[in-house]
Amino acid sequence: MRKIYRIFVASVVLLMTAACSKDQVGDPYMLFEIHGKVVDTEGNPIGGIIVSSEQSDQQVTGIDGTFSFYGRSTPSATVTLSFEDNDGEQNGGEFFDLSLKIPMKEKTPGSAVGNYRGTYFAGGVEVEMVNKKAQVNPDPEVVPLSAF
Repeated sequence: MRKIYRIFVASVVLLMTAACSKDQVGDPYMLFEIHGKVVDTEGNPIGGIIVSSEQSDQQVTGIDGTFSFYGRSTPSATVTLSFEDNDGEQNGGEFFDLSLKIPMKEKTPGSAVGNYRGTYFAGGVEVEMVNKKAQVNPDPEVVPLSAF
């Protein structure tokens, strides 16, 4: 009985190894890049805003409000970026945090074999953040960070 069990276990391991090639290990993914600018409701650039996504490192907008975000994500037609103001009044006011779904376009196709699904791109993205002292409510289409 013991030998049969060992043979069965060895057969299952052999079948699992044969069924999963090295290219199929892991989840499908895409690489992405997004270039844009964060501004206030009057169109003035906002520096010091933290830009982040779920699966990538965060970055900070420059003094001119621009950002270039590079990351890795599960394949999707959109990438969700979060924008957070954490420096108080230093960048001209305190702004409501927000999260936006950025539509992506394919830049380079993925691999026919394996999990890489290509590189996607969005450029010229303008993100408008609302000052907490303004008499304007944030855009209702924008999902606040607290919703996640």
